[in-house]
Amino acid sequence: MKKSPFRFSIFPLILLLCFTFSCQPQAEEAAEETEPAVDVEADIAAINEIWNQYALGVNTGDLELWISLWTDDGIQMAPGAPAVIGKEQIRAKYESIFSQFIFTMAITNNEVRVAGDLAFSRGTYRASITPTAGGETTEIAGKYLTILERQADGSWKIARDCFNSNVPPQTVSDETQ
Repeated sequence: MKKSPFRFSIFPLILLLCFTFSCQPQAEEAAEETEPAVDVEADIAAINEIWNQYALGVNTGDLELWISLWTDDGIQMAPGAPAVIGKEQIRAKYESIFSQFIFTMAITNNEVRVAGDLAFSRGTYRASITPTAGGETTEIAGKYLTILERQADGSWKIARDCFNSNVPPQTVSDETQ
């Protein structure tokens, strides 16, 4: 009995088709497991808006607006002071500052990088600070590096904030002159 060449050529084709169709449901399952598409440009715009709201809160003395930009477990690390841990402690520190001073602040956000539910923001600030009781206005300029966290509703809030002045600290010899 002579074997047909047709039979040998169709067998690999059938195997290839079986293999192809058996893999397809797995590819669909893998596609379902991937993360939803992230709109990084929208995240960057939202983070830039945080800095607009931050300056607005400071400039208008609106502590509630300003504190709403922070996570509950936020940490602020200001120069020359221990870290302030937790939104309520940050609020307590700034209640007296907001009531004792009038601010004119401008923030320039130079860089934002988003990585999943975390982002960092780096920039500079300039501010004029005048005591509400009257007195001389102080001009300051500095820089910041801030970590933000995406919230369950998709919004962003400040989680960790570190900033410092561009003016070097006074030395003992500077103070005695």
